[in-house]
Amino acid sequence: MRLLDVQARLGLQKPTAHRILQALGRHGLVEQDPETRRYRLGYEVAILGSLLARRTPDLRRLFAGEMQDLAEETGDTAFLHLRSGSDCVCIERTMGPYPIKAFTVDVGTRRPLGVGAGSIALLAAMERADEEAVYDAVRGRLRDFPNVNEKVIRGAVRAAREKGYALSDGYVLSGVRGVGIAIYDRSGAAIAALSIAAIRERVLPDRIDLLVRALERRRRFVERRLAIRSAA
Repeated sequence: MRLLDVQARLGLQKPTAHRILQALGRHGLVEQDPETRRYRLGYEVAILGSLLARRTPDLRRLFAGEMQDLAEETGDTAFLHLRSGSDCVCIERTMGPYPIKAFTVDVGTRRPLGVGAGSIALLAAMERADEEAVYDAVRGRLRDFPNVNEKVIRGAVRAAREKGYALSDGYVLSGVRGVGIAIYDRSGAAIAALSIAAIRERVLPDRIDLLVRALERRRRFVERRLAIRSAA
C-alpha cells in the first residue's frame, strides 16, 4: 500500500502514519519497496506467525475429517471460524453433496462479529462486557450488511445463549440460513466456531435439531482431542 492509502484507511494524519510505518519498519514488521515506495508486511510477521503456530493447535487439521463428515452427512456447506479482535474470520470451508450450495463466505473472509451463525456463536460465548465492547467496535461497520443490524444481532445472541446454538436467518445472504456452535478449549474459552449454511428450505425448524446434533457430535470429538493435546 502507498503511504496515502495507509493514512486514509486508518484515518490518521500523514506524519502520524509515516512515523508508525517507520517504527514498524525498524522492527522488521513492515518493509518498503525501494522502487514503488509501497509498504508491505515484513519478514518478522512470518517469524511471529511460526512461533504462534508452534504454541497453538492447528484447528484446520484437527477439524479436517470432522468437517468432511459433517458436510457429507448433512449435504450442506460446513464452515470453521476464528475470532480476530471484533471480527470473525473463516479459516476453512467444506462443501456437501447437495446440488444447491450456500457460498456465503470464502476462506479468509473477515466480517464483524455477529454477522453469520458461527460469528453469533462466538459472540454469545463471550463475557457480557466483552460483548458490549464488540458492539461499540462494529457499530459503524454494520451498515455494510443491509440484512442485519445491532438489534437483530443482540436478539440472535440472546437466543443462542438460551438454545445452545446460533441461528442466522438471511443475515449474510437473503434466502440462506446458518446454524453454528462455539468450540471450547480445556479452560472453557471459546477458540473457534463450527457452522453449517444452506438455502432456507433446508434449515426449517424440523431439520434444525438434526443439524445441531451433527454439529455437537463434531464439537465433542474435537474438544476431546484438544483436551488430550493440552494434557500431554
